[in-house]
Formats: sequence, structure tokens, C-alpha cells
Amino acid sequence: MAIKLTKQQQQTLAAGVLGLGAFMYCYIQFFWLPVSTKTSALQTQIAGLDRDIQAAKRQADRLGDLEKQLVSLNERKIEAEKRLPKNKSVPDILVTLDSLGAQHHVFLLSFSPGASKAQQYFIEYRFPVSVRGMFHNIGKFLASLALEPRLYNVYDVKYPEPMATTGEMQVTFTLVSYQYKEG
Repeated sequence: MAIKLTKQQQQTLAAGVLGLGAFMYCYIQFFWLPVSTKTSALQTQIAGLDRDIQAAKRQADRLGDLEKQLVSLNERKIEAEKRLPKNKSVPDILVTLDSLGAQHHVFLLSFSPGASKAQQYFIEYRFPVSVRGMFHNIGKFLASLALEPRLYNVYDVKYPEPMATTGEMQVTFTLVSYQYKEG
């Protein structure tokens, strides 16, 4: 079955096909391609943002743990600074000796600054000290000094004979205190 078209119908059909082709070309060139390019760029951008969001969520999940760790480290730092302060603080040392002496009935007779010695991480300060009290009280005094939060060492302890009348003795020793060396 053959369709016979007149010349005018053929021209109209050809013009319609050309018009449809021109419309399709314009549609694809000026609408479809720019929109699809923008769409694929936006999809790539969205995928990147999703990755960033996931990374941020992972970091946010770790934030609580990191804050707990920071608090713990700050507490440990404070405790370490009590044991090894950043300054010499001789008045604090005197207050400690005096209060421990009062607790154990030991009297501080002399306290003087001595030599200091720089080590790699700290400075060592030596103080010649003389105290008076009963033998057991002096032992308790020295033991409580060792239990202080700040680090102290006692060297060269000299126990003389106790006095016959009172039973007290005058003990001399070298107290060593430490300071954290910065830098």
C-alpha cells in the first residue's frame, strides 16, 4: 500500500520534519545539555557535601570522648603541678614544714636556702633544716613530709643522742624540693 502525497503535502511534511528537527536541536542544545550539565555538577557537589557531613558526624561523635580526655589530661596536669610546681615557692615549703611540725609536735629551729642543681627536666633545691622533738615524733614528721603532694626528699639525716632531761633531740637534715624546668 503506497501512500501518494501531493507536492504541497510533501513540502508541508518536509517543512514539518525540518521544523521538528530544528526544534529538537534547539531543545537539546539550549535546554537539555545545560540542565543535565548543571544537574550532574550539582550531584557531584551534593556527593561531596554528603562526604563532608559524614566526616563531620564522625568527628562530632568523637567530640565527647575528646572532651573527656581533655578533662582527664587537665586533671593529671594539675596533679603533676602539685607534685612538681613551676616555681620555687619557698614560703609554701615553710608553711608545709611548720604545719606538719605542729601536727607532730616537732619544732622547726632553722631553715636556710642551700644549693640548687639543674637537671634535664627539673631544678633541685636543697635546704638545710634543723628540728627539735621526740624521736618518734620526728619520724612521724618525716614520714608525713614524704606523703605530701609536692615531691620532697630528705638526705643526710643526723640523729644525735636525746637530751637526758627531756628526751628531745635536735635532728638536722637536708630537705630537697623540686621545681619543673620549662623550656
